[in-house]
Formats: sequence, C-alpha cells, structure tokens
Amino acid sequence: MTYSYRLYGSIDQVPLADWKVASQEGSHGFVDPAFLRAVEKGFAEEARILHVLIDQDGEPVACASLCLYQVDLLMLASPRIRDKVGWVQKVAPRLGNVTILMCGLPFSAGQSNLTFASGADRVRVVEVLDTLMRQLARQHGARLVVLKEFGADDREYLAPLTRRGYCSADSAPSYAMSRTFPDLAAYCEALKSHYRSGIRKSLEKFERAGCRVVHLEDPDEIRRVYTPDVHRLYEKVVGKAELKLEVLSHRFFHELVEQLSGRATLTVAYRGERIIGFGWGLSTGPAFDGLFCGIDYDHNAECDTYFNVIYHSLDHAFRRGSERITVGQTADAFKARLGCTGTPRYIYARGTGPVLSWVLRRSVGFIFPSRPPLPPNDVFKVGREKARPAGRGSRDGGSRIRQVAQATG
Repeated sequence: MTYSYRLYGSIDQVPLADWKVASQEGSHGFVDPAFLRAVEKGFAEEARILHVLIDQDGEPVACASLCLYQVDLLMLASPRIRDKVGWVQKVAPRLGNVTILMCGLPFSAGQSNLTFASGADRVRVVEVLDTLMRQLARQHGARLVVLKEFGADDREYLAPLTRRGYCSADSAPSYAMSRTFPDLAAYCEALKSHYRSGIRKSLEKFERAGCRVVHLEDPDEIRRVYTPDVHRLYEKVVGKAELKLEVLSHRFFHELVEQLSGRATLTVAYRGERIIGFGWGLSTGPAFDGLFCGIDYDHNAECDTYFNVIYHSLDHAFRRGSERITVGQTADAFKARLGCTGTPRYIYARGTGPVLSWVLRRSVGFIFPSRPPLPPNDVFKVGREKARPAGRGSRDGGSRIRQVAQATG
C-alpha cells in the first residue's frame, strides 16, 4: 500500500468530498469546514492554518488541521511552575515564546483535529503525519512539534510517536454530560436532594438580584450584542484561569457567528440592562458543545453569575434535544458536581533540535504534571427518595426550579 499526503493552505482549497470521507469518524463539529473557515479568518493575524489529506493508494483515509502558532510555554505549565519561574519572565518576558507546529488548532475544547475514514490504518497514518510535520517544522522554523488533544483510546495507535522522540503529557481533562433530560427542571428532578437544593438556591439568588437570561441564535442579534466591551468579560475569565490555553479575539467570535449561522449560540445573563455574563455554545447535529464564557466579577458573588450561565446553557441544550453535551475543560470540581464525566486528554510533543528535545524529555512531567479527571460525584438518585414535607420533596423542588428557570430564562 502506498501512502501520500496533500497539503492545503486553506480549507477552501480542500476537495470537500475527500475531506468528508477522511473525517468519517470525527465525532465533533470542530472538523466541519465552516468551523475551520472561522478559525482561519479569526486567527488570520496570529496563526497560519494548514490542512492535510492523507491518502492510501490514492484514496483519502485521514485528515488533519495543523497550525503554526507562537505560544508562551510558561502559560501552558502548571501554576506551581509559573510561580517558581516568574522572576525569569520579569527579566526576559519573551523567553518562553516559541513557534510551534501543532496538529490541532489554537482553540481548546478538548478536541483532536486528526480524524480518520472507517478502517484506516491509524498507525501508518500517524507515521506519515509525523514525517510531514517534521518537514514543515524545519521549513518554518518551529521549535516544537505538538499533537493534541487525544483520548485514552487513541494512545495505542499513537504509541509509535514515543519511539520517534515524542514525550507524552497530560492535557486538561474534558467533561461531558452523559445523561439527557427534557429541560433543567427534569435534570434537577433526577438529582439527589442535596445537589438539587444547591441549584435551586443559586437560581433563586440570581432571580432576587434582578437577573435574567436570553439565548441568542440569530447571527445579527449576536453580533449586535457581542461588542468589544462584552468580549472583555471573556478576557477577564482568561486572566483568572489557572490554565491559560489561548486568548481568543473578538474577531474570532464574530467569524464563528458568520460561518456557523444558526449553530453558534450565545447565552447572555443580564442584570437589568447590563450584561454580567455569557456562554458560547456550538450545536452540531445531536451534539452541543459548551465553549467559552465571560463573567463580570463585580456581580458574580451577589448573582452566582457563572453557575447560572452554566445552568441555563444546560437548559438550552436539553431543550434542543441534544444527545451529547460537552462542557469543556477546567473548573473540574464544579463540573464533577454537575454529574459530568471527565475524560483524560493527552498531548505529544518533541523539540526540533537536540537541546530542546533533551530538555523536554527530562522535564515534561515537571512542566506538565499529571491532570487526572475528577470522577463524577454521585449526584443522581438511584430510586425514589424518601418522602419529605411539602416544599422540600423532589417534586416540589423540581416545580420551584422550573418556575425560577422560566422567570429568569
């Protein structure tokens, strides 16, 4: 069997019929050409996006999106490491900045951008992709070659990378809701009373503070609402994040709306007429991917804004009939308390020169410590709960949640 590759500088140059065949086993919307076009346009000034079709005997068997991108390696490390080397950044603020070539995108939602046709020889595909990426890294002066975000089931066919000089490291786990419900009230009805009570109190706190939520799907309305000032709420969240994966521009989100008309959703929390929080979502068939949020921290404690943005985003996803709901990476403890299941994600990296390769091999576990996902909390009832006085039982609690959710959403 003869393997070859085709390299394209834009998704608009890729034969889309071949891309569709090669991405048959892609289980997310992040390999959709419309999404990739949004990334290309949204990152036109910061990154160069390339796309690869890998053929077996002239037929497409896999595809991947690559990215040439400058990153600050220290921002990808754990807070403990950043604290220890903070003085280095003050002396030489750009010391950690390197150009990397990634199999993946400068957009982190726990997804891999390497996908396959059914029956593809994945080990052989990875070997071809590695050879291509090494050539591109030398050509463009990239100092690191990285493949991200892969699950535990992918590690078998990625094993040859370790023999080719790559180090494997943990990325942030990805969390998803493994059960479906008609709406938020039905989800809360299935919770044990302790967890249901916490959500009810948070929703009531939001209502008492004079807050409400709207779900926007119309592209023109989203563009009108999502101003640069509103975008700064997202930047505040990134600034507080323990793991700083990337900072997306205001332009990127407008491109997302432009290219994915009707599929990109914005859940907006208002206090009066002031926007105090929001959450982005992406609908792809039966799947709903919760993406990035923005929070006005001046109102967060009084309104429980972050929690309510997540609760109402789940309600929106439930109501649209989503069969799979992902809630992204980070905020592990909160997502485990929602009953979400975490799955480990892994990255593979190697230096393009002997010095950086040596340093990476000996320090990868120190720079990127283990990040096992938290197991989901035991939040759901197994059977009917013991009857409680009126106003505190599961059905009364569920009714109150439905009333508050309708009042605020």
